[in-house]
Amino acid sequence: LVEATLGLPVMVKPALEGSSIGMSKVDDADALAVAYREAAAFAGEVLAERWVGGKEYTVAILGDAPLPVICLETPREFYDYKAKYLADDTRYLCPCGLPEEEEQRLQRLALAAFHALGARGWGRVDILCDPDGTPWVIELNTVPGMTDHSLVPMAAQAAGIDFDELVVRILAQTIGMPREDGHVRAG
Repeated sequence: LVEATLGLPVMVKPALEGSSIGMSKVDDADALAVAYREAAAFAGEVLAERWVGGKEYTVAILGDAPLPVICLETPREFYDYKAKYLADDTRYLCPCGLPEEEEQRLQRLALAAFHALGARGWGRVDILCDPDGTPWVIELNTVPGMTDHSLVPMAAQAAGIDFDELVVRILAQTIGMPREDGHVRAG
């Protein structure tokens, strides 16, 4: 069904994992069952998505404002766990190298996706631009990494916001933000 609906290659991944854990690019039907079993070992559903090759970008959102776009470059086939945490040849470009109007287009798309999915406060939206330049939102992360070398702090720093100020802004937004039950968090 996956092959008939999406064609090959596809990306198979667990729906609830982060850091690209459990993700596999599948190029042929024989590898599909193996990739599914690997992804199913984690909690939640398993997703299969049409493979989109091209450049990967990430846009951090702080409040209602997108931060500068970061381009993620790796010699690996995709930005997987090894590229994120183990490889020393992954590059993070900020400025991202796009013309200003293209960067702004990705920022608008990221903010629209963030709002469309009901996200609030802060987060990160990952986007792939295919070889034709068409952007594809591939993930919304509502709890992105916050170490001093994570992508949100990197984008904030490019916007002139140091790590301590970033944490204070995130906390300030959260205090007073309505909860889903309509009550307000106390400060």
